[in-house]
Amino acid sequence: MIQRMFQWLGAHRFINALLVAVYSFFLVFAHPWFVDRSVEMMNRLSIPAYDRVVAIVVGIAVISFSSAFLMVIYQGTWKTDKKLPGYFLGTLLLLAAHFFVLTEMNIEFIHALMYGILAVLIFPLVGRFGGAVVLGLPLMLFDEWYQHVILFPHYTFFFEFNDIILDLLGAGLFVSLLGLFGIRSEQIFRPLHKRSEVWLLLALAVAIIGIMTTCLIVPYSEDACQNTWFILNKLPEMSGFWYVHPVIGSTFHILKPMEGMVLMFLMSIAYLGMDTIRPTK
Repeated sequence: MIQRMFQWLGAHRFINALLVAVYSFFLVFAHPWFVDRSVEMMNRLSIPAYDRVVAIVVGIAVISFSSAFLMVIYQGTWKTDKKLPGYFLGTLLLLAAHFFVLTEMNIEFIHALMYGILAVLIFPLVGRFGGAVVLGLPLMLFDEWYQHVILFPHYTFFFEFNDIILDLLGAGLFVSLLGLFGIRSEQIFRPLHKRSEVWLLLALAVAIIGIMTTCLIVPYSEDACQNTWFILNKLPEMSGFWYVHPVIGSTFHILKPMEGMVLMFLMSIAYLGMDTIRPTK
């Protein structure tokens, strides 16, 4: 039934694109509502209790995904593409690392769910697992910019590359599980140089190099020029690895601008490897 649904979406690309557009709009502009509900619950429970509740929910989700993975391994559907179990397990391990190293609050893991769903919706449009992950990247960047500049300009002092990495991991987890369940696209094979996600990554890389070279976007406040439009991190340069949040007291590592950009591109390129580079016989 799920395969038929993806086939139908692939055959009705306008409806599929409309679904992606509506969901993308919801992701970005429903954010304040979710933040308000989250703060309300946190105030009722206290921050430590709220974090424990969210950690339990995340744990249940991990167990559910792991159970689904074991079921797929038992059924043997993964044998049509033997890369997918490695991608799924690797992504799950990286999510665990994110949880302990890069996560400000446990509720941040909703990013993985939101962008996992986005990647699943994009998949029928492109017919490639890695493509579905990478094509969500512009929205991930815009979402973080929108929060940083429009929604919470007096609260956020650094561009959240931590969240973008979580977005990519969520997208990678969902589409790898999709593939493990045997979901495939009927779209025709495209060589590497004709894939939109490859050109998107190249365009993003060139654009970022260009705007940073011209000082439109700078890593830190001390790097600002007269024509600077956006500062990625307004916190003072930190010598230590860990950062202690001044309000909620959580301890985590903030990805520095160059760290975040390099990791974002490396992960995107790695996920492109989910897709075959040769036509199947």
